[in-house]
Amino acid sequence: MVHIDAKRLAESLQEWRGQRVFIHLEVNPGAYWRGGGAVLDAAHVRGNGPYRVFLELDGRTGLIQMDELTHMDVSDGLVIATAYDEHERITRTIEISRAPFPL
Repeated sequence: MVHIDAKRLAESLQEWRGQRVFIHLEVNPGAYWRGGGAVLDAAHVRGNGPYRVFLELDGRTGLIQMDELTHMDVSDGLVIATAYDEHERITRTIEISRAPFPL
């Protein structure tokens, strides 16, 4: 994981516009969602650090927002953005993939 480069993160997500993606969300403590698939209509990265990621989905009928993101990992077919707290613990993660996640 590296600190978020907002331009690189946004460009990586924009490459998948119009394609079906699969999403994993986790907020610690309290929320977990894995395996949802949708067509990515648009992706936005906002802020000056920490950052917010917005994903517009399925004809813009769905929206996902994840905030306070600090780090990212971009590879072929997978984008991960994660937030760490002051104790270097993961507080939230969003993963966007071109392939389904195993359940």
